[in-house]
Amino acid sequence: MQLLVSILLSVFICAAVVGVLFWVRNPYYRVNREKTIQLLEWMLLGQATETDWQFFCGYPIRHDPLLEQIRQRCQDIDEAHFIGDNHDGIILSPQGLTDLREVLDQLKHDVLNDSTR
Repeated sequence: MQLLVSILLSVFICAAVVGVLFWVRNPYYRVNREKTIQLLEWMLLGQATETDWQFFCGYPIRHDPLLEQIRQRCQDIDEAHFIGDNHDGIILSPQGLTDLREVLDQLKHDVLNDSTR
């Protein structure tokens, strides 16, 4: 009897572990256009962290070709104008911020055009 209870309890625990593993998913990073606009605005204001910026620039965006193009342009800006975090939170040079403003304006224009279609 004790053996049967032990076996049933073991089967139940194994089934519970397998069930939890199927239920819990790996976290994933999926950016959308609104979040990208927000990040670029935060970059211009000095409110984005270096981690936010590097995470955005470092991961390819496969689900949205427009955002991938924006990410690649931001990566180019980062490579040319990154100065690191200073006391005011700005991590790009003044020219980098100007270039980033152009990217943000283009993204807003493209999002507006897509929403009117």
